[in-house]
Amino acid sequence: MKQVASYFTLFAMLAVALPVFGQAPPTLGSASPTAMAPGQGTNVTLSGGNLTGATKIWLSFPATAELAADVANNGQDAGQTTWRITPAAGLGPGIGAVRVAGPGGISPPMLVAVDDLATVTDNGQNKTVETAQEITLPTAIDGVCEAESFDFYRFEGHAGQRVSVEVLARRLGTPLDPVVRLLDASGRELAYSDDEPGLGSDCRFAYELTADGTYYLEIRDIRYQGGGAHRYRLRVGNFPLTTGTFPVAAQKGTTPRIEWVGPAVEGLASASVNVPRDTASPTVWTAAAYPSGQGSGWASLSVSSGVEAIEFEPNDTAEQASPVELPAGINGRFAAPRDRDFYQFAAKGGTRYTFRGETREHGSPTDLYLRLYKADGSVLAEAEDSAGNEEGVLDVTFPEDGTYRLEVEDLLRRGGSDHVYRIDAQPYQPGFTLAIEATTLNAPQSGVFVAKVTSARRDYNGPITLSIEGAGEGIALADHVIPEGKNETTFRATLPASLAAGTLANARIVGRAKVGEADVSAVAHTLPTLRGQFNGLPYPPAELDGVVGIGVGPAFADFFKLAVDGDLVTFPQLIGTTSFEVKTERLNGFDEAVALAIEGLPAGFSAEVKPIEKGQASAAIAVKGPATIAEGDYPLVIRGSGNFQNQPRTVTLESVTLRVGKPLGITAAAAGPLVTGTTQKLKLTAHRFGEEKGAIQLALQGLPLGVSAPTEITIAEGQNEVEIDLTAAADAMLGQAQITAIGSTTVQGRAISVTSSPAPLEVKMP
Repeated sequence: MKQVASYFTLFAMLAVALPVFGQAPPTLGSASPTAMAPGQGTNVTLSGGNLTGATKIWLSFPATAELAADVANNGQDAGQTTWRITPAAGLGPGIGAVRVAGPGGISPPMLVAVDDLATVTDNGQNKTVETAQEITLPTAIDGVCEAESFDFYRFEGHAGQRVSVEVLARRLGTPLDPVVRLLDASGRELAYSDDEPGLGSDCRFAYELTADGTYYLEIRDIRYQGGGAHRYRLRVGNFPLTTGTFPVAAQKGTTPRIEWVGPAVEGLASASVNVPRDTASPTVWTAAAYPSGQGSGWASLSVSSGVEAIEFEPNDTAEQASPVELPAGINGRFAAPRDRDFYQFAAKGGTRYTFRGETREHGSPTDLYLRLYKADGSVLAEAEDSAGNEEGVLDVTFPEDGTYRLEVEDLLRRGGSDHVYRIDAQPYQPGFTLAIEATTLNAPQSGVFVAKVTSARRDYNGPITLSIEGAGEGIALADHVIPEGKNETTFRATLPASLAAGTLANARIVGRAKVGEADVSAVAHTLPTLRGQFNGLPYPPAELDGVVGIGVGPAFADFFKLAVDGDLVTFPQLIGTTSFEVKTERLNGFDEAVALAIEGLPAGFSAEVKPIEKGQASAAIAVKGPATIAEGDYPLVIRGSGNFQNQPRTVTLESVTLRVGKPLGITAAAAGPLVTGTTQKLKLTAHRFGEEKGAIQLALQGLPLGVSAPTEITIAEGQNEVEIDLTAAADAMLGQAQITAIGSTTVQGRAISVTSSPAPLEVKMP
C-alpha cells in the first residue's frame, strides 16, 4: 500500500500502554540506512519491536513510501520491516521523523535524515588503524560505536583538497557523544572536534590537506561508552558546514534572500527562499552546496506570521540604532567579537511588551544579553540568556510615550558570522502556555487514552478548556478542563468505533479560554517530552513540537465476568429484607475493584450496593422492600463496572429474577431407593428467612400405596432439618413416585404454610 506523507504531517510519541494480553504498539530503534537521497528510492529497514503486520509509515518530509516488494516475508517479522522510501525530488538535506502504524497502534517517532551523500555501512572490523575501513570520498558512513572502542576509516587524499567531516549522532536522537579526529599516515593529529557550537554534542570540521597520501578518521564516544544504540552517521566530502541562516526567520508569503551561517561557509552565495503563505510548518528547509563541491550542508529557516525586521550596520551605538516598528521579529548578528547592536522604536506609555531572545534553537552559539533604555539613556530593564534551553526575556511596561532603544550583545562579547539571533517583540497578552507529557497516544479500538496537560499562566487564573484537533470527529473527552486556580489536568479521551485498528491520526491538544474580552488559545508543547525521548537533544526538529500521534490498537479484551447463583434472588414476604452475592471471575490479570449497580427493583424497594473490592471474588447486595408485597417474579439488571489499564468496561447481567415468596422453604430428599419390606431415610430441610426459628409442622403428600411415614413430623425450634423413616410393605406399589412436604409455622405472628417442590422416590423389589 503506497502512502504519501504530507510535508509537515508528524506524529508524536506514547503515553498509554495497550493491554499486556493484546497486540502491543510497534516500537522503533534504528533505521538502516539512516538517510535517504532526494528523488531516489531507498530500501530502509526499520528495526524495533511489534512490527508484524505494519501497514503504514509516515514521514515528516514529502516522500512516497511502500512496503518493499523485493524483501521476502516483509511485514511478517516482529523485529524489522523494510520500506521503499523516495523523498521528493528537489528536497534539500535535513533531519526529519518517521513512525510506523500496525495492528497494535503506532510507534513513537524516530529521527532519520535526508542526505545527498551515498551511504556505506560500518564493517565492524575497523577497530585499529591497521584494520581501518577504506572509504572513497564523498560518502556517508552509518556506524555504531562500541564501548571502550574506536572506529577507523581510511581514504586517499591529495594536496589542496578540502575535506568536510560531520558527525550526526545526538541530532539523530542517539545517546552517542562523538569525538572525531583526522590523522595523517604517521598517526599525527591534523584536526579534532568535540561539541561544536550550534550542534550540541555533535562534532565537525573542515580541513585542507597539505600533501598527497593516506589519511585516517577516528571516531569514538568521548566517554568511551557504546552499544547498539550508540549510532552515528559520519559525512565526509567537500560541503559547507552550516548551522543556520541570516535572517533567522521570514514572514509567510515572502521570498527573502538569505545567507547561510556556520563555521565553514566561505564562498557560498546568498539565495532566495520561497516561504509559502499557507505553510503550517514553523520552518523551511534550506540546502547549501559549493558549485564544485561534494554534498550539501543544510539549515532551517524559521517561519513567522508577522513582520521580520533586520538590522542595518552600523548600529553599534545608541545614536546609530536601527529603526524598527513594533510588533516585529528583529533579526541580527554579531559579525565580530565585542559587536553590539542597537534598535530604536516608539512606544506608548502604559503598553506592555515582551522581548524574547532566540539563539541556540536556531543553531547559534550566542548567549544574549538584552538591555532596554528610556529616551534619557536610563536603563528600563535588562535580561541575560546564560544557560539552559530557555532564552532571555524582557517583560516591560513602558512608563510614558516616547522613543526607546534596545541594546543586544553576546554575554561573553563573542562574535562571528554564525552568531545570529532573533528578538521576538510582541505586545504582552495575559494567557497561558501548555505542555503535554506525551507525543504518542495509543488506545484500543473504541477505547480510552489518558494524558496529562500542564499550564503556565500569565495573569490569568480561570478555567482552560482542552480539545483535540486534527484527529477527526467523534472523540469524546472527559476531565478536559484545567480548573480555575489549577495548573494541570489528566484528560480522558474515548475513541469512536469508526477508527479501526491500525489507524494513525495526527492531532494537537489545544487549550482555549476567555481572557478579558479576548479569546485566547494555545497548542500544548511536546518539546520537553521529545528532548527526553531523543536522549537529551536540546532542540528537536521544530515541526515535531505540539503534534501528537494517535494510534488505534485491537479491541480491549474482556477482563472480568459477573454471575448470580441460579440467576435468582429470593425475597421473603413478612421479613422484608434479603441479600445475595454477585460473584466475579477475573481475567487477564485484572485485580481492581468492580463497582456494582442494580436496576429494575419494584416500587418501594431499595438496595445497599457495595463494590467487589480489589482482589475479592464477590460482594453482597442487601435488598429491602414492603413486607406484604404479593408473590411474583420481577426481572432485575445487575451491572458491574471496572477499569483496567485506563480502559473502562461494563458487564451486564440481564437474566436475574427477583422472586417474592413465603418466608420459608421446604425441600425433601430420600437417601436412596425404598426396597419393599424395608425402611429408607427421608431428609426434610427448612430454608428459613429472618431471625425467627420456630418449630415447623410437616406433612407428606403423594406417598405410594403401601408406603408409610410418621403421622407427626416436626423440625424442632431452632433447627433446620429432620430425618424420618419411610417404610414399604412387602406388597407396596412399585415404581417412581413424587412426594411433597407441606410445612406450617408462624412468622411474625402470622401462620404460613408452604409446599416443597416434588421429590422423587423409587420403590423397588429387593
